Amino acid sequence: MLTKLLIGLLGPVVKVLLGKVLDEFSDWLFDRLREILRRRRAANLERAEARAAQADERARRAGTPDEAREQEAVARVWREVAEMFRQENEALKAELEGVRRSADRQAQQAVAALPLEEVVEPARRALESGGAGRPLRLDGPATSRE
Repeated sequence: MLTKLLIGLLGPVVKVLLGKVLDEFSDWLFDRLREILRRRRAANLERAEARAAQADERARRAGTPDEAREQEAVARVWREVAEMFRQENEALKAELEGVRRSADRQAQQAVAALPLEEVVEPARRALESGGAGRPLRLDGPATSRE
């Protein structure tokens, strides 16, 4: 009886605390993933923009109009690559945020569905069958020195 009362009282508290722990962990995990992706995206974007700038510089220093047009075309391609990286970055951010929201929902559902009664009931039975309520008896060398 007391066990069921404690489960009724403490169960919701345990679920809330567990939910908070899962929320904080998932926030930490997604922050780390977001930072890793941000660094990679920034590095890729910087490389593409640097390549475009190099091609622009080669076009300005070109000795012939054909060479200048060729380098301008190369620069255009690198700018397009940079733009593709920007668009991919936005899509990845949105996708990661969707995964985070989904993980939050699933964690909340899992915590809400925790069968606390099924976990605690076997422990209660074990305590009752093990003689709970009887005085604790100490056996061993320390008790034999009376």
